[in-house]
Amino acid sequence: MARVALPLLAAALLAAGTAPAARADEATNRPIASGEDELRSSEPIAGGAGPAQGPERQDACIDENVKADLFAKRKQRTVRERLFQQTNRHELTVRGGYYVSDLFDGTWTAGAAYTYHMTEDLGVEASGAYTRLTSSGGPELERTFAVLQGKPRSQWYFDADLVWVPAHAKMRLGGSITHFDFFLAAGGGLVDSALSEDLAGNGGFGFKFFLGHAWAIRLDVRDHVFRQQLLSQVMWVNDLTATVGVSLFLPTTE
Repeated sequence: MARVALPLLAAALLAAGTAPAARADEATNRPIASGEDELRSSEPIAGGAGPAQGPERQDACIDENVKADLFAKRKQRTVRERLFQQTNRHELTVRGGYYVSDLFDGTWTAGAAYTYHMTEDLGVEASGAYTRLTSSGGPELERTFAVLQGKPRSQWYFDADLVWVPAHAKMRLGGSITHFDFFLAAGGGLVDSALSEDLAGNGGFGFKFFLGHAWAIRLDVRDHVFRQQLLSQVMWVNDLTATVGVSLFLPTTE
């Protein structure tokens, strides 16, 4: 029996020596099966960002066109200079339009203006215009009171104004970009007619559309407030003018 048992014991010990040795888990002292350490190495580390990725794999996730578009949107937009400069320039305007009277019929008006631009936002202006006072009242009324003595009466009005530009803007008109200003004007002047020779105040607004570097199209709306005598009664009136004009800026080169 002893001779048989000894060879069997030796074979068992030899088999145990060639089997893979089990390793203990450092944290739990639990044996780790073969192949489990490779699985654990691929798991994300606590508090980390997971398995490391190579530069090639990171770059492959970003499309070059998307990257260029994002960088373009992040570029800071710079302020572009205005196409038309007005500072220290002289503006000559010829204009005409419609005159609306409180007491008489509406009629045409024509005039001219000179503006000196101290800055891009402020200027001083002197203007003059001519119109006629007409009435379509019945013949009996005209014969009785002889307000206009049966014929149109001339009226001149002269203004001195301060012009302020609160907004410089541009818009697309057709296929091109048009620059324009919105301005406010206020001041005083004189009205000279058969029914009034008195001081007058005025105020209004307008738009100026620039053409090139020397020309502009100008739209003005003004309200003139003054006293007008109708027979024996003196009345305050608000006469409106709406005009379209062409402006030339000097010097013609900025």
